Amino acid sequence: MAQSVVYADLRFAKVMGGRSMASQALEAALGMDEAESPYENTQPAPVGQDGDGAQPSPGRWSQWWCIAVGLLAICLLLLMATVALGACYWQVTRRLQDTSRQHAAEQGRLSQELSTRQQSLEQTRLELVWARAELQRAWREGNSSRLELGSRDAELGRARQELAVLERAMQEVQGKLNNSESTVAILRSCTAIDCCPSGWLLYRGKCLFISVEKKTWEESRDECEKKYSQLLVTKSWSRWTVPAFLKNADIPYWIGLQKSSFPWYEYDLLEEVDPEGEGVSDAWFWVDGSLYERPWQWKSNGSCAIISRGSIKPALCAGPDDLHLWICEKPAGPSSPFMA
Repeated sequence: MAQSVVYADLRFAKVMGGRSMASQALEAALGMDEAESPYENTQPAPVGQDGDGAQPSPGRWSQWWCIAVGLLAICLLLLMATVALGACYWQVTRRLQDTSRQHAAEQGRLSQELSTRQQSLEQTRLELVWARAELQRAWREGNSSRLELGSRDAELGRARQELAVLERAMQEVQGKLNNSESTVAILRSCTAIDCCPSGWLLYRGKCLFISVEKKTWEESRDECEKKYSQLLVTKSWSRWTVPAFLKNADIPYWIGLQKSSFPWYEYDLLEEVDPEGEGVSDAWFWVDGSLYERPWQWKSNGSCAIISRGSIKPALCAGPDDLHLWICEKPAGPSSPFMA
């Protein structure tokens, strides 16, 4: 009775919806067609005499056994696929974990190296800042040293100029000292009487002759030459050593100073007087050939010079109103030729 009900249910399900999805999958797995389906070949079992159902036939048991074996094979295949997939998953997971660990280790190493590089870069930057500060300080010190060196050079130049001036002054003082020593030696060898001839005046190592008549400058020069002397040269006298009779008296005297072209015996002074070779006629010379450095405010309104009240002044050399007294000089000493 139960088998009849099952068979009827299966037939009804086939009529209503055709084969189920499970039947189709099962038939595909076992390679069976619709003619071999157990539900198609099932026949109602005859009911026994004692009321029990009929026993299944051997063909039905073989069909159920094939189904069970197929299902078991499918389960085994699924289990093997699951195991294979699990093994693959485990291997992939392990590889991913190893790769992740390697990546983490590499990232840590790179992070540490980056930190080291950053520290090195920061140290290099600090050293660069320090080197730049040192360079600026050295540059400032160099500029200061250069300025100080320039100042020292300027001071050295001024010191050299002062030293040159002092050397020239010392040479002049030494020359004056030598002249003074020679004068003193001469004066020691003579007395006031025999150092100068009669009518001459001894003053600061010179024998002076003061005329009592007036002549022109050239005539006065000739008169001094006749006496083996020359017109007075006062370049070695200062304003404090001029004789009192010349400083206080208002009497002009001719002296040995004249404006002229360059003297033929002193060509070596030409460059000192006028380097361009112009204006030589405005130069004034003593009769001994030395140059007279006249004051800048001195007006040359004559070609000869006189001394009056201790000052040297220009005057006209020859003219009806240009007659003056004159003064001759020559070195004092017993060996000097004395001619009146």
